[in-house]
Amino acid sequence: MTKDEIWMQRALDLALLGEGHVAPNPLVGCVIVRDNQVIGEGYHAHYGGAHAEVHAFQNLQQSAKGATVYVSLEPCSHFGKTPPCADLLIREQVARVVICNSDPNPLVAGKGIQRLLQAGITVENGVLAPRGAQINRHFFHFHEKGGPWITLKYAESADGFIARENGEPVVFSNEVSQQLVHKMRTQHQAILIGVNTANADNPKLDARFWPGKSPVRMVIDPNNRMQRALTLVTDNFPLLIFTRDYAMDNGNKQWIALGDNMLEGIIQYCRTEGIQSILVEGGTYTLESFYAAGLANDLVKIKSDVCLEKGIKSPFRALSWQLMEQIGADNQWLQVK
Repeated sequence: MTKDEIWMQRALDLALLGEGHVAPNPLVGCVIVRDNQVIGEGYHAHYGGAHAEVHAFQNLQQSAKGATVYVSLEPCSHFGKTPPCADLLIREQVARVVICNSDPNPLVAGKGIQRLLQAGITVENGVLAPRGAQINRHFFHFHEKGGPWITLKYAESADGFIARENGEPVVFSNEVSQQLVHKMRTQHQAILIGVNTANADNPKLDARFWPGKSPVRMVIDPNNRMQRALTLVTDNFPLLIFTRDYAMDNGNKQWIALGDNMLEGIIQYCRTEGIQSILVEGGTYTLESFYAAGLANDLVKIKSDVCLEKGIKSPFRALSWQLMEQIGADNQWLQVK
């Protein structure tokens, strides 16, 4: 690796420390280097808080005049919840800024780089760009494609069933894989299930087994069949229920009528509300509906060593899974993209 790549990798590692806390903002890390020594570093720690560059300069050990700044995303150039980071770099008189990725957000989109160049600062862009695009894939997808990144996740028995014949749920996850699922929940802004899963499982859909923000909870319920005694309806946390033609607000519980094209309605709702990612944990019908509509960006499954012999068949039985990782003694975590 070149020196620029080494320092940029450090910025990317720092960026990941904000995972589960910064959405809908991107993950960003910043490293300030002078005379081949780190003199300051930081990362964006939580939504609404100071950006990575601000934290890095707050941690400065000496003047940054003439230094090189490595930042994993183009410095912002507009006033939002915080002042423009491009102006901070100019004010601190840094000599060079090395960037991993340009910011696809129309509020930035090259304007930060332009401001730095106009101030006489040397700018290098695209260092370790594929790695930066991977960790911020939800953010990039939303701004470039105009809709949320969608991950389909489910668990199945060793013989390919997701529940018993009567729909009774079966616990397939062990303690470790359960933590990983909750980590995935913190990595997505929303979590979605179908009404049958809601009625059968009575889930909480939170992230209690991993530090980070719990996702916005969503249920697809076309015909308004969700039981009103469920935890999702009676607890104190927000819930969105998407129906065909029933609409109502009850505190922080919203029934939203989307018409007949439910999936397109959900995508449009997320586009309008700035929801950049959804983790779909529904049953076979819900998962296959998203997949058939071409809306799946990631597929993840947990495969248990439990055998049911009969039950509700799991989806995507014909797919070839590209990645297999052992999780604990009795589960496997598999993923296909």
